[in-house]
Amino acid sequence: MTLDSSGLFKVINKPMPFGKYQGRPLLTLPLAYLCWFERQGWPSGTLGAELALVYELKHNGLDLALYELLTP
Repeated sequence: MTLDSSGLFKVINKPMPFGKYQGRPLLTLPLAYLCWFERQGWPSGTLGAELALVYELKHNGLDLALYELLTP
């Protein structure tokens, strides 16, 4: 997946489309939830790639600077 700054902005603000955290921006999903997906398998398609990206950002502590980019 090729990602520029506008693509990253869209990913972190994208609402989770299903489940317990439906409607929450992907960046705000708990790391434990993302770890569960990592163990069980990512959803297919774009959503899986986006969740994997957010997991990597959070797992490596790179997410903190991105919270200011969330849209209200």
